[in-house]
Amino acid sequence: MKHLFILILLSLSGFFIKAQFVMEKKEIQDSAFTITMINVSYAYQWTASEMADRFGGNSNIGGSFIVKTKTKWIYGLKGNFIWGGRVNEPGILTDIRTSDGSVIDNEGRLTDIHLGERGSSFFLIGGRMINRFAPNKNSGILVYGGAGFLQHKISIKFQDNIASLTDEHKKGYDRFSFGYALNGFVGYLFMSKNRLLNFFGGFDYTHGWTKSLRKFNFDTRESDTKTRTNILYGIRVGWIIRLNKRQSQEYYYY
Repeated sequence: MKHLFILILLSLSGFFIKAQFVMEKKEIQDSAFTITMINVSYAYQWTASEMADRFGGNSNIGGSFIVKTKTKWIYGLKGNFIWGGRVNEPGILTDIRTSDGSVIDNEGRLTDIHLGERGSSFFLIGGRMINRFAPNKNSGILVYGGAGFLQHKISIKFQDNIASLTDEHKKGYDRFSFGYALNGFVGYLFMSKNRLLNFFGGFDYTHGWTKSLRKFNFDTRESDTKTRTNILYGIRVGWIIRLNKRQSQEYYYY
């Protein structure tokens, strides 16, 4: 009987020790920490000011490398590739078209020429994440600004050979421009605790001042030295790839 009592006592002691261990096991609580991330995004942009005189709306594919600090500051690099199919610039290629607006290639055949927009931008950015309307401390309203450059040109594409549109001659028509620009973004950033669902979206705005890098425009027969105001704005959405290590669990033993 005495031995049975001791056996029961030891069993109960083991049970309470195990129960205490389970109760004291504790995950790291929800907290803000530094996160390094790579973002891939898409934006549809509208044009305004003198940019609208040359191009219509365009698409924008972007990539960025960003660090969110434990104190919710944001800093990093952002680059974008721009393309569009609407060119508003009047008179492009007028001097090589026939009276009915056609273009003839080197073999005397009518050929189609496709005009479009190509460009890019690059910014150093910095801002703040505001932990509001968020399920955890690493999500919230995202606000940042940046400074960098913007460049764009008219893309001239065709299938056949045209003597007056060699690669060198295209430079007299493509309006290749480059200049400084500012960028701003206001939106929302979400990062899940399990790292599987991480995204952002919001309003993206670029304001640039560009000048032509070409010495002479063939169609207007004059040089272009004017500084033009370029405004692009639209909605950007993106996916976040987190590079920081998964946060481990802490265990307490008593």
